[in-house]
Amino acid sequence: MRIIGDLGSHCLTSEGLVEGPCKYSHPTIGEGGYGSFSFLYGPSAGGLLESVAFDILTYGESIEDVRALSYKTRHIKVGGLPLRDVLFKVERINVPFAASHTIAFLTAVENALGVSPPEEVVESRIAQLELERIRNNLLVIQRLAEAASFLVPTYRLLYYVEEVNRAISRSCGHRYFLGANYLGESRCQGLHLPRIDVEELRDLLSNRIFIDRLQGNGVVKEDWAIGPAARAAGFSYDARLEVPELKYRDHGFKIVTESKGDAFSRMLVRLEEIEVSLKILEGVEVKPRRFELPLREGRGIGRVESPSGDLAYMVQVEQGSIKELHLLPPSRINILLFLRSMPENIFTDFPFNWESFGIWISEAEVSIS
Repeated sequence: MRIIGDLGSHCLTSEGLVEGPCKYSHPTIGEGGYGSFSFLYGPSAGGLLESVAFDILTYGESIEDVRALSYKTRHIKVGGLPLRDVLFKVERINVPFAASHTIAFLTAVENALGVSPPEEVVESRIAQLELERIRNNLLVIQRLAEAASFLVPTYRLLYYVEEVNRAISRSCGHRYFLGANYLGESRCQGLHLPRIDVEELRDLLSNRIFIDRLQGNGVVKEDWAIGPAARAAGFSYDARLEVPELKYRDHGFKIVTESKGDAFSRMLVRLEEIEVSLKILEGVEVKPRRFELPLREGRGIGRVESPSGDLAYMVQVEQGSIKELHLLPPSRINILLFLRSMPENIFTDFPFNWESFGIWISEAEVSIS
């Protein structure tokens, strides 16, 4: 059994819920040694996509400790709202991960109501999750290349991101899957595969100066790591093989791992997973399908492997409305991993390490009631 993260008053593990909080703590910034000083980096620091700042402790170039300061705290009120209204809010918590959030939420609702979706719905959800994974992995690698002013692969990666966006739009009617999933319904029609030459990307990224910025940068090997960060450290953790609802085993899915646990390994895992996702998509058929959801009371958990790792919802449903809702976003855990990985690196390593985790502040600081 491994720890995944806190879900309400419970700890979500690979084997289900355990009462009480998870047994790891948020890193705190220390006092430092002789000559140390702290300074604020952000919230509008160049290169960061979202409003976040960092309190960095250093005595010169090497970083001794770091603490994240959020500027994007949001509270979403859902208690007592009908399920359809909550779904509208859920898919907009972090739009780049809209498919992951909606599918995890809908799975939790279906488990609460004791319903198993039809095979066509499962197939559509797999396709959405893998297209979203490809797009996000491309974007993370693009951010790494941009941080190095490595412009040829940067623009090629952006071209491929746009190719994926267009494929998603043609398949599901919206570039970010908004409206693609509904209560008792999957609306995607057909599957348009993006054309991505992974070998070309490997060649473009094979630059010694660029690789040097990533190797040995941000090493972290915590056994509670998730997503690409866990697999880059050699842990074969992936919800696609641990959660039965999506039936990934039927598609011959295999986990990709590296061993170094650094920013370079995290990039390699993402690059390899693009190939894995494309292979999965070749065996998936997508068509719209509706099914009935009964009006019952119940509690359920929905968990998916988002592009950045485990994403989970726990719901309590009562007469078609939400009585209780809890969210575990992957960025909340990846921020902890980033903070643990940064000490002993130098300041110029910062953007490469940060981007390698694929963190979205927009989902990390959301509270729901």
